Amino acid sequence: MKVKILSIFKREEEIKKIVDKIRIYSFSDMKKHPHLEFSILEKATDERVLINTFPKFELIKTIELRENEKREQYYSLNYELTDGTFVTIALNINSNPLILINGYHANRNYKQFEKSLRKNYGKSFI
Repeated sequence: MKVKILSIFKREEEIKKIVDKIRIYSFSDMKKHPHLEFSILEKATDERVLINTFPKFELIKTIELRENEKREQYYSLNYELTDGTFVTIALNINSNPLILINGYHANRNYKQFEKSLRKNYGKSFI
């Protein structure tokens, strides 16, 4: 499914606005999209890493607003971990309950990831 990035939020105040909408939820409160299980297996992600990382909102460095072919919008939260790698957790926050669409731990450097985002989507940064 083709997905496009509409905006990338980097400023703390913009990230806070989004985080404030999800702060009251735990990982187990969210409905799991079927794609999540596939993604966890495909990327060999330990689900406990996602569970433990989700509430650590202070680690979020960027949030991408994405839209799929069906015009459904969702947010990808990018957390930088202490070892420099990152976790991405994608959510539809406009549903009740929230829908956890995707999640994975990328064993690559977050700063390089953000550099790539800037190179390819620089005009989308807010």
